[in-house]
Amino acid sequence: MTLFVLVGGLIALSLFGVPLAFAILGASVATILIYRPGLPLELAAQHVVSGIDNFPLIAVALFLFAGELMNSGGITRRIVDFAGTVVGHIRGGLGHVTVLASMIISGISGSAVADAAATGSVMVPAMKRGGFPPAFSAALCETSAVMGPIIPPSIPMVIYAILVEQSVGRMFVAGIIPGLMMGVLLMAAVWIISRKRGYAIGRWGGMAAVMAAFTAAAAALATPIVILGGILGGVFTVTEAGAIACVYCIIIATLVYRQLGWADLGRALVNAASGTAAVMLIVGASGLMGWLIADLQINQQAAELINRLTDSPVVFLTIVNVFFLIIGMFMDPLAALIVFVPILMPAVVALGIDPIHFGVLIVINLMIGLCSPPVGYLIYLMANVAHVPPQQVIRESLPFLGVLILTLLAVTYIPALTLAMPAWILGAA
Repeated sequence: MTLFVLVGGLIALSLFGVPLAFAILGASVATILIYRPGLPLELAAQHVVSGIDNFPLIAVALFLFAGELMNSGGITRRIVDFAGTVVGHIRGGLGHVTVLASMIISGISGSAVADAAATGSVMVPAMKRGGFPPAFSAALCETSAVMGPIIPPSIPMVIYAILVEQSVGRMFVAGIIPGLMMGVLLMAAVWIISRKRGYAIGRWGGMAAVMAAFTAAAAALATPIVILGGILGGVFTVTEAGAIACVYCIIIATLVYRQLGWADLGRALVNAASGTAAVMLIVGASGLMGWLIADLQINQQAAELINRLTDSPVVFLTIVNVFFLIIGMFMDPLAALIVFVPILMPAVVALGIDPIHFGVLIVINLMIGLCSPPVGYLIYLMANVAHVPPQQVIRESLPFLGVLILTLLAVTYIPALTLAMPAWILGAA
């Protein structure tokens, strides 16, 4: 019953249009008044503050700022140009450029929304000029952006690692193979669709063009290497990596590409601050809900219920996939992580499922939700960029969503896809 009041209240308030952070706070306070009436409500404020009083969360703000700098400082444009010389000559060339550029940018932004904004603002107009339907262009940009939080760095993986007390670096490495798999399968889907519809083949400029584009983009292409290499090499922490990424982006955008002015820097700071405030408000409110879940032993009750339903890890993960695919259609990914992961973790531990494997699986589920109707934010973002109705973008997204779900199934039932690389690079946990 407590779970019904807490989660049911959250869903009800959200359906009435209450902003997500306040819906979480409202449901939590209502649960306190009903089930813990003697508790002073000052505790609620304390738990909201303690929910964001975590040093690694600074990485969220820093990676958001790095993503804004990437867009303002000409970094995105150089990456796209380089990708064009590498894969632009394949059938459906600009579609392949979109996917490859998204894969590279994913190594900087850590956010699906930042990835979509970066590639979409450049590639949707370019694909339209190249004869691709606007809805197809928007659909490919939004589904490619899902790689943003899978290929490291990843803001949702930072949140998950903090929740379950796992290594952020290990979570990052676990996302590499699934992220690359997504990219390869998306490019295969682009090739099949382009061949069927007769989309254009780009012109191969030769290795000279590739090397010229690589030289122009070398500083930008080094950004993911600096971030991930430093983390895995133990040179700096994830939070420090975010700060270094910001400084590096400022340096190359001002001194190398000379495209970042004071006004651009100011806009990047404001946009990053606004995005960080929205994320932290949700994280803080969800911290209160997480405390309630533990205090009222909702997670233990859920674990007991799951144990009565099944003792098979495979069946459990199948149920989790269905659940999170549905939840992701209606709920913000970070809020879903913070609300439901603590509820499910006792069952994950009891069934012997690796938390790193489980975390990657959950993040993929929730990112698919960002480009799934009816609420998927990326659908409306890209529809606005392409100036087409969201319904057309949804229809064109279906083959690419199929690819994302295929990747999800592979990750679910082949744990080595997420666990082999952390074991190889970082050793046993």
